[in-house]
Amino acid sequence: MYRQLAATIHECRTWVDVLDTDRTGHFMLHSGGGLHPIRCRVLSLVARTAHGAYSKGHVWDIPEYRLDRAVNSLKRRPGFKERCRLGTLSMQDAEDIIHLASHKLINLELEL
Repeated sequence: MYRQLAATIHECRTWVDVLDTDRTGHFMLHSGGGLHPIRCRVLSLVARTAHGAYSKGHVWDIPEYRLDRAVNSLKRRPGFKERCRLGTLSMQDAEDIIHLASHKLINLELEL
């Protein structure tokens, strides 16, 4: 599903595109009352044009664990869980995942 998410963003992009899907990063995760270092894959997005407060070339790195958390919270929506299982994410699904995983900072505004 990670690859499908990246492909959907790239194919339907407007002002944000996928920069990299294969990079890993080190993050601190709060769990069990403490901080724990983790290493995970990162989805890097880049602003293709200036948009609102973001200049052209601005890069966001979204850790895979944030994407997973967003997907898990969206699975409560009717139809989303089935589209996930079938690997048929919609543009709206991709927008919702990124919006939640980016702490509601990025609105992709995808188009066909």
